[in-house]
Order: sequence, then C-alpha cells, then structure tokens
Amino acid sequence: MYQLTSSLLTANYTLASIDLLITDTISGLQLSVSGPLTSMEELFTGSKPFLTSTRNCRRLSDNVINLLSSISLARSGIDAGLGNDSISGASIIPLTPAPPSVAPTLVPSSGLMPRPFSPGWAANTLMVNEDYRWLSYVLLLLLDLIVCLFILLGLAKQARWLLILMTVLAWLALFLSWGSLGLETATVVALSDFCTDPNIFVLNSTNFNTGTSSDVLDYYLTCSRRMNSPFQQVMTQSQRALSNIHTHLSNLDRNALTQFPKAEKSLREVQQILNSTEGNFHQLVALLNCRGLNKDYIDSLKGLCYDGMEGLLYLSLYSFLSALAFTAILCSLPGAWRSFPSESEEYEDSDSESEDPFTSHQARRQTATGSQRGAITPSIITRVLGGHPPFLARRPSRLQTFPPMATLAMRAYPD
Repeated sequence: MYQLTSSLLTANYTLASIDLLITDTISGLQLSVSGPLTSMEELFTGSKPFLTSTRNCRRLSDNVINLLSSISLARSGIDAGLGNDSISGASIIPLTPAPPSVAPTLVPSSGLMPRPFSPGWAANTLMVNEDYRWLSYVLLLLLDLIVCLFILLGLAKQARWLLILMTVLAWLALFLSWGSLGLETATVVALSDFCTDPNIFVLNSTNFNTGTSSDVLDYYLTCSRRMNSPFQQVMTQSQRALSNIHTHLSNLDRNALTQFPKAEKSLREVQQILNSTEGNFHQLVALLNCRGLNKDYIDSLKGLCYDGMEGLLYLSLYSFLSALAFTAILCSLPGAWRSFPSESEEYEDSDSESEDPFTSHQARRQTATGSQRGAITPSIITRVLGGHPPFLARRPSRLQTFPPMATLAMRAYPD
C-alpha cells in the first residue's frame, strides 16, 4: 500500500502545483492590469502610439487570463480568484504545501483538506483504512493466540469453567475468521475486476464526480505519442500573447521613457510581473505534460493490483487457516470434555485419600476385594460339607482357664 499512497500523493502534489502556478500567473496578470498598466495609460494619454501599446498589453493580458482559466485541471482552484483583482482572492485546496519557488505569493484561504475524489482524498482515505485494517488484524491474531493458549491450559488443568469461557471466545474467533475471509474474498474479486481494465473505471468515475473532460483524462491515463495534449493550443496562444506583451514593453522601454520618465516605475513593475509570469508559464508547460502524471498513475496501479492483491491473498489464507483451526478445536472439545472424571468419582477419591493418604487407590481396592472373598469362602464350604468343618470350630464364648504346669505334673505322676 505504500507504493499506492505515495504515487497518489505525488500526483496530488503535481495537480496542486499546477493549480498554484495557474493561480499565481492569473493573479500577477490581474495585478499588472489593475495597477501599473492603468497608471501607464493615464501617463500616455497625450501620446497615441504609446497609449495603443499599453492598451494592447492590457488586452493581451486579459486573453492570457481567459486562456489559463479554461484549463480544467485548475478550474476549481481559480474560480474564486477571477472575481477579485487581488492576490488574496485566489482559493485552492492543496493536500501538501507547494514549494516556495512555485508560488511564493499565495496563501490558501481554505482548509487543507483535499477535494473529494481527488488523488489526495484517495490517499488519505487509503491510509486511514489501512491503519484500521492493520489494528483489526493484530487484535484478531492476539485473540486467536490467547484462545488457543488458554484452551491448552484448560485441558491440562481439566478446568471446566475455563474451557466453557474459551469455547465462547473460540466461537467468536471462528465467526470473525469466516467474516474476514468473506470480506477479503469480495475485495479480491472486486479488485480483480478493476485491474482488468482500470482506465474505464477511472475515466467514468472521475468524469462523473469532478466533471473533468474525457479527452483530458484519456490523455493522462494513456499518454500515447499519437495523442496531442488538449492544452497545446491554449498554451501556444498564451505563449504568443506573452511574447507580444514583452515586445510592446520593450518598445515602450526604448521610446517612451525618454518622453515620459515618470512611467519608468510602472514599466519596471510590469516587466517584473511579466518575467515571473513567463517563469511560471515554463514550469506549467512541463507539469502539464502527461509523462509525470501517467507515471504516478502506473505506479499506483502496480501498487494496488500487484502488491495489494498479494497482500489480500495472504490475508485470505490466514483467515481460512484460522477458521479451519477453530473449527477443528470446537469439534474436538466435546470429546475432551467427556474424558474428564465426573464429580462423584472425584468425591470418592477425595474421601479415600483423606482416610489413608499413604495407601494408593489400587491397593485399597485389592484389600477390599480380598476381604470380601475371605468372608464368602467359608460359607460356601460349610454349605457343601453340610456342617461345620473341622478347621472351622466354633469359637469359645468365653475365655477358658488352664491349670498351672505343677498341677498337670502331679496328675500325670500321682506317686
């Protein structure tokens, strides 16, 4: 997007410079007509040849003003200046300030915002949208990473509440991924249609929104050697008019100053304005050539149709993989949920652990099973034998007392 925005800003700078040059030229000629030439006419009232030359200079200056006003690229910028006879009447709206060598006397009276559907307006709109797009995708990436990390943590800790929360966020990230994928796909399709033949779209939209002539737009969009500049006739007539003005002023300088020395100051002012006007005029001829603006137009198309398309494809791939990943995660979470132990099992395990923390669950279960088997086996044997077995005699109900060893000996040997 950098190549696109920089090319649009360069084209807007060129158009603003053209507006400034035309406005400065018109303002200078208006100043010469209203000031020094009027004074010279008053001084040359008694001399008909000098008065005729002065009036020819005024008429040629008005012709140049009308010719430059017909240039459509600067029409919106000079309309306000034509109604006034001062430099402050000029009104243009450049995006970037012009260099001092272009228009040192102009101060734009309007705001610094570009006109709608101008290259500067397009560049500003793209930069603002690019900033919001970059921020939104960074936030989406952070959301994806946080959801994935906390899902792994919930599976490791077997925390049901954490998995429930992350499942909700995973659904949100899934919807955002599919939504961004749909938006990117629509943008790619629209951009591919535009890049197939961009000249027709630019020609129609610019002609409809700004009212610029289709011949002028076609000249700058194609810049073919076979096409003549739509401003060639205007610039040629303006150049001839300025040359004639310069010729008349030279004649007045040679012949009139000897008879009317008071006209020297006004004549020098007109010559100074004419010199600055001719300098601006040569710069204007160079800027009105189609090569500069056409190069900016081609560079902007390369940035949009190549770099922009490649970036959109990468974003579409990211959104598609993210959507697939979250779809797989949401499909696998129910199986992981069922593998978690239930609350009753956790309660029994906690009770047994509280009774004997040094005995494992498996050992306690084996002990309980063995005791049950020991209690059941004698009853089965008794039923089979039909009575008490000899090795299972009835236990005495009370403790028996045995005589001491001396008594037993006397009984065995009475003598």
